[in-house]
Amino acid sequence: MGLFKVKKNVNKKFSQNSRRDLKYVWLSSKKAIFLITGEPRESKYSYGVPIIPLHGYYKADGRRYTAKELSEYYVILNLPKSADVDELKGKKVVIVGYDKDALYIDENETNDNDEEGEGGDEEK
Repeated sequence: MGLFKVKKNVNKKFSQNSRRDLKYVWLSSKKAIFLITGEPRESKYSYGVPIIPLHGYYKADGRRYTAKELSEYYVILNLPKSADVDELKGKKVVIVGYDKDALYIDENETNDNDEEGEGGDEEK
């Protein structure tokens, strides 16, 4: 039992130091891939969407960051007020700019009407 006994002060100090810093970013490149981890929220001048950057360049604080450099931060992507954030609600994966600057969204939802194994080679 002595191995699992932990002092309360140690737990409190650990939880404060393990919290990641918050970073507000804008897209810096025309090509990016990121995961959306929450719903878009409106602020005074923009929309904020919590993301996990996977690929691309992002800018914050007058500096350009890669997705790998932002891995140790809790990242909020700023989008202009003119952005259609209704398109992002409920989505998980966003791919920007890989085909004529189009936005592709993978909903990651299962469709109960799909029948696997029947007609899998047909084109839609």
